[in-house]
Amino acid sequence: MTIQKLLKEYNLEIDDVRWYLSQLMTQRLLSHNENPGELTKFIWSGELHDEIYNMEERYLKELQDHMDEKTLDESHARDTLKEMENARRNRHGY
Repeated sequence: MTIQKLLKEYNLEIDDVRWYLSQLMTQRLLSHNENPGELTKFIWSGELHDEIYNMEERYLKELQDHMDEKTLDESHARDTLKEMENARRNRHGY
């Protein structure tokens, strides 16, 4: 099974993956509230830009690589896609 086939099965598009990853990034950025200097450095250094540039494509490739290497099983991949599906529903108010 490939990630692309699973995305199709869950009716997820690249924009849904981007939204899901954006939510994860938001949680991560908000976790810096006790040390705003770390957040400032993260943004200033360009690390934030590097992490969000093509994040959805890199993430899907990483998932597929893990599936190919057998370090990620299909059930875990499906759990992740269900989270994406829930994020999409919440985004659209379903």
